[in-house]
Amino acid sequence: MMIKTFDYTKNTSEVQEAGKDQTVTVNGGKILPVCYRCAQVPKEGLYDGFRVQGMFFCSDCQQELFTAEQDSPEYREFLFLIKGIFY
Repeated sequence: MMIKTFDYTKNTSEVQEAGKDQTVTVNGGKILPVCYRCAQVPKEGLYDGFRVQGMFFCSDCQQELFTAEQDSPEYREFLFLIKGIFY
């Protein structure tokens, strides 16, 4: 089920899936994803990151994930987020 909210004064809208925190911003006819980890809109839009079960991760967070040491807090944060997506 999709819930759509439109704010016509700013020409922006948000689409949220019920039960999830993932947000997609529509601005000027362009659909822009919001990173599940850092909540930022990536510079290159949909092509600037990857999706896991419908949740978008930007390329900056992707790079942090790939370079994080297994014992680091950043790595544990990613594990927590990704486990939350699957379970």
